Order: sequence, then C-alpha cells, then structure tokens
Amino acid sequence: MKDKKLRILFLYPNIHMSTLVPNGISILSAVLKEDGFKNIALFDNTFYESSGELSKDQDRVKVGQVKPFSFSDRGIKLKTTNMYDDWVKKVNEFKPDIIIASVLEDTFKIFQNFMELIKDKKIPCLAGGQFVSSAPEKVISVDYVDYICRGEGEGALIDLCNALEEGKDTSNIKNLWVKKNGKVVAKNTVRPALDVNELPNQDLTIFEDMSLHRPMKGKIYRMAPVETQRGCPYACTFCNSPEKNEFYNAQKAGRFFRKRTMKHVHEELKMLFGEFGIEYIFFITDTFLAMSEKEFDEFCEMYSEFKVPFFMHTRPETVTERRAKKLKEVNCDRVNIGVEHGNHKFRADVVGRAYKNELAINAFDIMYNHGVSTVSNNILGYPDETRELIFDTIELVRKLKCTDINAFTFTPYHGTVLRKVCEEKNYLDKSVIADGLYVKDSLLSMPTISKEEIRGLMKTFVLYSRLPRSLFKEIKIAEKEDDKGLKKYNELMTLFQKEYASKPLASEDGM
Repeated sequence: MKDKKLRILFLYPNIHMSTLVPNGISILSAVLKEDGFKNIALFDNTFYESSGELSKDQDRVKVGQVKPFSFSDRGIKLKTTNMYDDWVKKVNEFKPDIIIASVLEDTFKIFQNFMELIKDKKIPCLAGGQFVSSAPEKVISVDYVDYICRGEGEGALIDLCNALEEGKDTSNIKNLWVKKNGKVVAKNTVRPALDVNELPNQDLTIFEDMSLHRPMKGKIYRMAPVETQRGCPYACTFCNSPEKNEFYNAQKAGRFFRKRTMKHVHEELKMLFGEFGIEYIFFITDTFLAMSEKEFDEFCEMYSEFKVPFFMHTRPETVTERRAKKLKEVNCDRVNIGVEHGNHKFRADVVGRAYKNELAINAFDIMYNHGVSTVSNNILGYPDETRELIFDTIELVRKLKCTDINAFTFTPYHGTVLRKVCEEKNYLDKSVIADGLYVKDSLLSMPTISKEEIRGLMKTFVLYSRLPRSLFKEIKIAEKEDDKGLKKYNELMTLFQKEYASKPLASEDGM
C-alpha cells in the first residue's frame, strides 16, 4: 500500500499528570496507519511540570486516598518548558493538514487554551470524545472547530482523512457534523456500531516512553490500557454510558455494548508484553466482570499464559467466591468496586443501583479473603443529598474490607440523567461545563447541603471511614478551612497514615 501524504496531528489536552495513555488515541492512530497514513504525530501535555498545582493523584495522596509515590523512582522527570510554547512550536514544525483532538468535558477548557493559540493558522480541526457526543452544539460552535465526531471515530476518521487526502467533499461522512465558512452545513447520521474484533492492536509508539508509566499502590509501573468490552450494559444515572446505548438505539445503529473475543485480547496482550515491556495491565472496561461464566473462564484460561498483574473496575453484584479465587490465580492485583452510595433507597432511586448493602459487604469480604486488593469507589454531593445521607455512605464503607478508599465529588456531566435533574431543579446553570478535577468544590447549589460542607466531607471522608468513632467530633472540626480546622486535619491525617492506613476495616470493625 502506498503511503499517504496527509499530515495528521493528534492533540491530547489532558489534566495535569492524569496518567495512563488514552486508549482511544492509540487505537485511532493504529487504524489510520493501517490505512496508509504514516505522517502522524501527537502532542500530549500530561507530563509537564505545573507550578503550584497538584496532580489528581497527589491531591488524593493528601487526603489519604492514594499511597505516596514518586516518578523519580523510575528516573522520570517532568518537562519544565512551557507547554503552550511547545505546542505552537510543534504545530509550526510538523505543519499538520488536520488536527484531531480527543476531548472530555473535564479537558474542554484545556483544548480551547491550546487551539486559541493557533486559530489564526486556520488548520482544519476535528474534535471527538465523550463530551463532543454529549454536547455537540457546544463544541461545534467554537470557531476553530471544523468537524465534530459523534459516536465511534474509527470509520469516520478514515473516511475524512481519505477525503482530505484526495481533495474530495467531506460534508457527507457519517458520524460527522461539518462546518464550512463558520456555518454548520451537515449533521450526518451515525454509522452502525463497528465490530470491535476487527480493530488492529493499539499503537503505543505514538506516545513518549514516559507516558507508559503510572502509579499504582505507591509504585510506578509501565502500564497499558486494554479494552475487553466497549460500552456498559448498566444504567447508572451519574454515568454517560447509558446515553451511548440510547443514542445508538435511536439511530438504529446497532448495540453499542460489545465484547471482544479472548483471542483478540490475547493478540494485543502478546504485543504489549513483547514489544513494550508492559509490567501492569489496566483493563479500562466500565464493568469488567459483566460477563458470563463461560466468558470469564475463557479470560482466565487466556490470561494464565501471562499472569502479569492487572487492575479492573467492577460492581458488587458481579463478585463471587469462584471468580475471586480464579482472579487471584491469574494475578488480579487490584479491583475497584463501585459502591457509589451507602443508602439503599437513595442508591436505587437516585443513583440507579438497586443492590443491598449486605451484597457490597460480602463482595469486599470475598476479595479480601482471596488476597485481592480492593478499592471502594464512592461519590459525594449528589443532587438532593444531605449530610445524613453522606454519613450513610461513610457507615457502609466502615464495614468494607477494602485496601483503599476513593471519594469523588459528584460531577454533573453532560449526557447523564443526573445532569438533567440538576438543570431542572436549578441546582446548575445549563451553560456550565463540568470540570471534575476530583478534590474540588461541588458545582451544585442545593438547599440540602452547602458546597462548603461537601468540601469538608470530601477532605475528611477517609478519616471518618477509618478512624475510631470516638474521634468523630474532632474530625468534624477538621472539616473546616480555618486555622483550627487545618491544624486538627493535619493532626488526624498524621494519625491515620501512621496507625490506620493499612487496615482493611475501620477501627471497631465498623460497629
């Protein structure tokens, strides 16, 4: 196949030190290269030094959710040059014919910051990603965006790049909205959901070597993301996965939730270990154990060839004794189990998860008994949540045998059910673009609980979940941002790190 001349520059406008290479870009690069496009480059701002700004993981170290780590353990030094100057230099030197940006709602402002610097160059720009699919009008309205991609990008990008290569019209390409001379001229329908088992192995060569490193349990590993399923069969109201299912159903484009064969996953894993020396796999599937027993057995048989440690996300309902035993045998190192809330009625009615608390407790017990490290995933500050309801979550987490605890402030992302609830109740202006940088203030203005109280409970969530109940009055003081509160917080966090951080249960066994 003759190499094509089009020069393609991917832009990954990332949150500072939000590590783990983006699987979407690595697959898109592979697809384009397979079609003959070889002039492909990437600008990734992840590993730039940031004056005074903690990374999301450093923030979580500070509040006791993540073990301390250092990239210097692997000889990795952050870039000290100005990332915006480097971006302009990259564009000037590479001279792209098109810029393709992968945009999340969290990173939309960063994307704008980069593109504003080069908008006078009039380089065609395509924006894709979850935020684009959920809020297409907001993205296409930006003057330097010429194309947006709704839904999957693999087929659309091949068609667009070939049209640009050949000088043909680009206005009728499925999945794309197209803008010319400042006006939207086409809002094309979505092509059928692709067969994920026909995709090539992801292209990690597009990233710098340092990008393959990520912290896990206090150590830095060479880590790669692997997708075993695309989409999710569940309908959590805080997540935008259900929107993808509904969108594809409405467009009669097939089922968005699809699974890769274990043979296909096996081929990719062999490549990752053989060519890139990957030491740890991050299965980025929304609910990894959303599989039949036959599929699970196929995975375990396939992965037993490698036994490289891996991390995954799942739900309490998917955990069984049999599965935990086999996961340990194939070196499952860590499981993030989505608890999300501790009040059964609120969890069922608001969050869209109907399991009972006892099931979550049992799931963590099972994993703990089989020696698999676990993380409890929790969200605070849902619409109409109260302090009492947040303490229901704390009380449940106190009973979980989890190695670590995640707590995130609820973020009203576009495309989620709860985003609409927040807008309808005037807890959030419709124009707000969510910027969920973890340990930050809530974006909601609610009568049930203040932003300040949510902030204080976020900061002290791990303390409430692990320290003795006799210290609750002192922890409440530590919620405050005044001198007394900060002093008490530092005192209690020191106590936590020294005596309670390694305990799988709260003091008093959660009682």
